[in-house]
Amino acid sequence: MRSARTIWLWVLAAPAVQAAGFGPPEGTLPFHPLTVAVPAGALSPLRSASLFREESSTGAAPTYYLGAGVAGSRLQIPDSPGATAWQVVPTADCVRLEPVPPALLHTPSVQAVLVQQNPLPMECAAAFEGSCTSRDDKLRITTTFDGRRRAARVGGGFFGTEGTIDTTFYTGVRTLSIEHLPSRLVLRMQERLNNSNGYSAPQTAIRYLPELQRLLLLGASEAQGMPLAQCVALPSR
Repeated sequence: MRSARTIWLWVLAAPAVQAAGFGPPEGTLPFHPLTVAVPAGALSPLRSASLFREESSTGAAPTYYLGAGVAGSRLQIPDSPGATAWQVVPTADCVRLEPVPPALLHTPSVQAVLVQQNPLPMECAAAFEGSCTSRDDKLRITTTFDGRRRAARVGGGFFGTEGTIDTTFYTGVRTLSIEHLPSRLVLRMQERLNNSNGYSAPQTAIRYLPELQRLLLLGASEAQGMPLAQCVALPSR
């Protein structure tokens, strides 16, 4: 799987070239590599980790956590095998991820960040093309496509034998841009598609922590097939 959430129409239709995944970021918005050391047999927080937060009793910024395979306190179900939990600790450069016991995310004071509470609306980086703005109006995330589209009818169903469905094949470049609106600084990632009807949608791999002025890219891009992790320390203005 190439992204946090990749649209694989080829699973429902005829085989097609897989989406390439977004390449490493570049641009005017500075970012830092984020080291993630995952023990053998454990789940990685890259690409699809859940976000948790714990409010401060002193009025300070909340504490954020990432959970991979962790159900949390709202769901009365066990964690997945190999579940991991990580505290997001701000540093002078950006953040570091410190492993914590998954049981910590089951305590009543630590709550999962629900869709309605997420600083980024759920449509951010989810569609083939589109734009969204963070709930605090500080970030804009835009996905554009420059290239050719080819409409086709392909076999439907899991094995492509259940009638036909309409689909579109793409050849060209998709660009995902993250702009910090107050400073106008921008970070960009590109995905090259070659006659593919699949594409990357790194919706859950982009985590915005407004109180910390941090943006985490947790497998939103990759290099040589391996997911990358970066942290952006957003400008204070």
